[in-house]
Amino acid sequence: MSEVPGRFSRRTALRALAAGSFVALPGLSACSRSAPTGPPAQGPTLNRYGTTPNDYALLNLKPDTFYAWEDGFRTAATNEDPRTYEWWHTELTGDDGIVVSFTLKTRPGDGLGTESDRRPAVNLLITTPWGNEFSVFQTYDWREFASAPDHCNVKVGPFTLTGDLKSYQLRGKANDITLNLNLTSTAAPFRPGTGYVYLGGPEQYQAWFAAVPSGKAEGHIVFYNEKRDFIGTGYHDHTWGNLPLPQFVDRWRTGMGVADRYSVIARDIHLRGKYDSTDLTVLLIDDIEAGKRLVAAYNDDTLNATEMQTGEGDDDFAEVQWNYTGDNSAIVTMSATERLVPGRPYVNGTGSVLPASRTSEAPRKRWYTRNEAEIALSLGTMGPGYRVTGKGTLDNAQFELLSGQPTPKPKPS
Repeated sequence: MSEVPGRFSRRTALRALAAGSFVALPGLSACSRSAPTGPPAQGPTLNRYGTTPNDYALLNLKPDTFYAWEDGFRTAATNEDPRTYEWWHTELTGDDGIVVSFTLKTRPGDGLGTESDRRPAVNLLITTPWGNEFSVFQTYDWREFASAPDHCNVKVGPFTLTGDLKSYQLRGKANDITLNLNLTSTAAPFRPGTGYVYLGGPEQYQAWFAAVPSGKAEGHIVFYNEKRDFIGTGYHDHTWGNLPLPQFVDRWRTGMGVADRYSVIARDIHLRGKYDSTDLTVLLIDDIEAGKRLVAAYNDDTLNATEMQTGEGDDDFAEVQWNYTGDNSAIVTMSATERLVPGRPYVNGTGSVLPASRTSEAPRKRWYTRNEAEIALSLGTMGPGYRVTGKGTLDNAQFELLSGQPTPKPKPS
């Protein structure tokens, strides 16, 4: 474990939050003793990140302490449940502008709906700044899946992801694409509180763990017989749950990137009214040169997120600003550029996101967009008027626009 010592359309203020061996499927009955296999039977804080001593005790966790098993296979005991999903996502941005989005998962549908036809899947998308895309969107048989419960060691078909919270290895080859990359952490792991949000009761939940908020990436990739050395930055997180995202999330804005010597993760997730309309707002800032965490805000009213609307539709926006007024006060502004950076199977071959509805006669809005973003960061310690800039990605998911679930169609193995 490791220790971690213009027009505005809406302002969303953060509410006070109350509250290694492989195991293959089928035939798996339990995870490791130290890692709970599912949500506790009773007692957790609901509809917001758990922060009470009881919340931590129910999950065998401690504040500001992180364990390798948190990045292991967390849904093994409930994998047969069609509501359950889990994915390990890694995103790497090269100094030359190439973006590698790599996800290994137990369901092809990204937690967008209940999946009776459950299969492990790979999402790999390489995008270049000059407009090319190279992808593997593919499902596999369970005989081609394995995952360790005590640390990240996942295999789906020919692809593997292995790591220990400090360094990760991404390997695999399919569709004339070869992945041979290493990610070394430059920032301590992070989760907001317990990382769990129990939704309406103790049986429904989603959990998030940022194992590598920021890291250095290196290695090489091959696409269509062209080998390219890769040097850049990266990020790795882990998500699992048993309630489809459109059922509890109204809208979702997430951004990440690097500005000068600072890495940034910013999230603003608005839950549906059934789940108290909670704003799950997070801001994480690390000085990656000094190895120091400057801001880890999520549990009080010192943080809010503001969106700038640029079009007539509520889903049209180009900028989100996170404003933190606590210790090491900070303002982070992420402005979307015109460059789309897709990474999901419901994105078509040109990089455009599929419309929310295929049948409506009304203008079809995009329910999900993901863009390259410009980042501007100001810290209270920098002095008045001083800020640094950088690049990252900004996601916008408008789940309330979905009239039906999108239908990902990854290719079977």
